[in-house]
Amino acid sequence: MFAACLFAVSAGSAPWPRATGLAQPAPLFIDRSVESGLDFVHDNGATGGLLLPEVTGAGGALFDFDNDGDLDLFAVQGGALEPGPRPRSTPRRAPARPGSRLYRNDLGPGDRLPRFTDVTDRSGIVATGYGMGAAAGDIDNDGWVDLYVTNLGANQMLRNNGNATFSDMTASSGANDSRWSTSATFFDYDRDGWLDLYVANYVDFALDMKRECFSGGSARDYCNPIVYDPVPDRLFHNNRDGTFADVSARAGINRARARGLGVIAADLNEDGWMDLFVANDGDANQMWINDGGTFNKGWLKLDGIDFQGSYDWDWGDIGAFNVSILEGGLLPSVSVTGSVSRSACLTTR
Repeated sequence: MFAACLFAVSAGSAPWPRATGLAQPAPLFIDRSVESGLDFVHDNGATGGLLLPEVTGAGGALFDFDNDGDLDLFAVQGGALEPGPRPRSTPRRAPARPGSRLYRNDLGPGDRLPRFTDVTDRSGIVATGYGMGAAAGDIDNDGWVDLYVTNLGANQMLRNNGNATFSDMTASSGANDSRWSTSATFFDYDRDGWLDLYVANYVDFALDMKRECFSGGSARDYCNPIVYDPVPDRLFHNNRDGTFADVSARAGINRARARGLGVIAADLNEDGWMDLFVANDGDANQMWINDGGTFNKGWLKLDGIDFQGSYDWDWGDIGAFNVSILEGGLLPSVSVTGSVSRSACLTTR
């Protein structure tokens, strides 16, 4: 097994020293958002109430919704949670177009830079909740990729109609979760050829549960998430008829509660069954090993140290991580990116 960790420098630490008199290398990545037509601006909705969702952020999904061979973008939007004027410190005004947005990639033959067009209105997507993330997958095996949106509040299941439009089938699908959901992933946990759904949930939060929290200097500040109770994640089984059934208890998923922020699915032990890795905030991360349709806390050995069921990376592991195949196609590798004063770790077997 191989492990490499890059330890982050906290926001208050001194910057890295920079060499003088040396040519700086060209940047590996260049922001081309404006040139490509991506005019999306995320709105956390801050009005001075210092609500926890305002500092959580949101995600999105890259997927080919129109089957033209290039990746389109679904950008998840927030919004104001309570009325009130925007603080002077707010860097940008609220977006003119509320809600999450769908951008079609109009990449042409020979083009090096994609060109995105906002097609939200014509797509029929109305996603105006306080969005957190999105997952893409073909839930009905019709060859068109569908979309699931996680929110603070009710989530949304959006079926791709195959004609550049989507239908909201949240109510009929049975896959809703009205709590604070952050991340989700489609995967076939029971190997029946149909995509099931795992939803990661965060904390028990509502506007009428707002807590007053203070910084070390006694000024009002955003609360640490540990002041709110964690809520269990949820596993939905695909019934193959457009509906889903909650099998969290039967599959063993609801045995542990944690403040989930990210989830990925992969066959981590190469036994032919898809496993799960969940990144949590303020709680130990979780690795769920699929034992033929039920899940148990698994283990991996890292340089002689056994991690039983959960990893020690537990503060602000916000889900910026992935599973990839390294070392010439051997066992999958897990990389986890933490927040301030944490580490980015790559673990391979």
